[in-house]
Amino acid sequence: MTEVVPEEPAKLAEVVRAVQGLYARKDRAHDLDHALRVRAWGLKLAAEEGGNDVIIELAAVLHDIGRESAIEKTHAASSAGLAATILQKCGYAPDVIAAIKAAIVCHSREAGQEPGSLEAQILYDADKLDFVGPVGIARLFILAGTRGWPLWGENSAEQFYRERICHYREHLFTAAARRYFDPLFAYMEDYWAALKDQT
Repeated sequence: MTEVVPEEPAKLAEVVRAVQGLYARKDRAHDLDHALRVRAWGLKLAAEEGGNDVIIELAAVLHDIGRESAIEKTHAASSAGLAATILQKCGYAPDVIAAIKAAIVCHSREAGQEPGSLEAQILYDADKLDFVGPVGIARLFILAGTRGWPLWGENSAEQFYRERICHYREHLFTAAARRYFDPLFAYMEDYWAALKDQT
């Protein structure tokens, strides 16, 4: 694992300022607030599982900056490339940048890459935890509104929930993430059952 000193608030703030404009152009389900919640989840998981806090929090802040403006085959690869440029400008060491890029590239399953480090696994898990529970429901409906999905049927919010979110747990890497996931997912199941009863 890369050894680095704990992140200085001023350096992290510099990175956050650098990405604000990029996130402002994303859909609100993948905005800076999402990235900062993923950071909080990542640090919470790291407190239980271990891992380098600096790599986890910077990877979390940067993980979706290439979404919707992807110049690579996947948004994860685009985000990793943009992240490297930002981190270089902010003065981070090459080994730290490489570890952050590696985590970002595999935070999504779209490219078929498996997280190879504990930090990458934590980023993956933290990103999924932000899509369950009350926040997950809100994000799902923001995404549905952005994409013009109906509630039910083909290409719907409910289909995305059943085909994607319902399978997140089986791919989580850390025991801590699975423990946090379960009650949040149960909340979503209750919500969808109640919504179905009402509609």
